[in-house]
Amino acid sequence: MNNGKDISVQLVPTENNKNDNLNGIQKVYYKSPLATSLIGHTVGDIVKIGNLDNFVEIIKITND
Repeated sequence: MNNGKDISVQLVPTENNKNDNLNGIQKVYYKSPLATSLIGHTVGDIVKIGNLDNFVEIIKITND
């Protein structure tokens, strides 16, 4: 399920950094719909984002 729009996200503990994009990594507040949809899933899972009709596939997880 790759439509050519791969992004990297980093979950962060504060909303203050939510619009930061450093080295191609988008910081996402851990309570945001995207973050809460991703938490608890693994590589290969296709996840629906919140109440939207948008889905993402998890292709890699790192713990940096």
